[in-house]
Amino acid sequence: MKLAPYCLLLNIFLISLSFTSCRRTSDDVWEDTKTAGRHIGRGVKSLGGKHGDSRQVYSPDEFYTMGKQSNSANIYANEDFIPLQDQPHDAELAMAESVSQQPRENPGDPGSTIPDIQFFKDPSTIQGLSGIFQSIKFDYNSNLIKGQENMTILRKVVDYLQRNPNTYIFIEGHTDERGAEAYNLALGSRRANAVRNALIAEGASPDNIFTISYGKERPAVMESHEEAWAQNRRAEFKIYQR
Repeated sequence: MKLAPYCLLLNIFLISLSFTSCRRTSDDVWEDTKTAGRHIGRGVKSLGGKHGDSRQVYSPDEFYTMGKQSNSANIYANEDFIPLQDQPHDAELAMAESVSQQPRENPGDPGSTIPDIQFFKDPSTIQGLSGIFQSIKFDYNSNLIKGQENMTILRKVVDYLQRNPNTYIFIEGHTDERGAEAYNLALGSRRANAVRNALIAEGASPDNIFTISYGKERPAVMESHEEAWAQNRRAEFKIYQR
């Protein structure tokens, strides 16, 4: 019985505590409302593609880099690559990234009438073709085809393919030595496919054009300076004539 007063006091204390925790001031409610509004605003911006921390990703490797870096202006200065800028040249990017019709046969496949790439030849070793199938050059970290010189080469290639329908070509995508191997293989693939798409857009048959990427593994110039890197950022042609 002596414990009864203490139990009563304990119950009164607990009841008072529960009432105190349930009471919220108008300032508390207003702060909660503002916080909820900020979160809702972020959600709406994200749905519209305007979130401050979001950007377009062109390679799986970018996910790893983004997780380790801050948002300063020079975060990519010493990294393996610089991401492509959002909407740099819409028309050019659309051509470079578009998906073209796939060939009916793949070289070297069982039953294919087209042999494996090892049977395709360097056009510089074939008389009369070295001046037609020249390398397409690219800017650093880009797969956009630019410049009158590149366009002239593409038109010559299309003209030759149209006049020689039994000629098949492999387009090899290459990069310079800077950057991670996986990223450069992906960049080389984008460059080769950009050239293929451009040839098809100019009238070449998609059944005669194939692509492969070597990344940075086969440089044209075995040196490490800007001029050498510019020569190594390229797409080259290999030819098979049936």
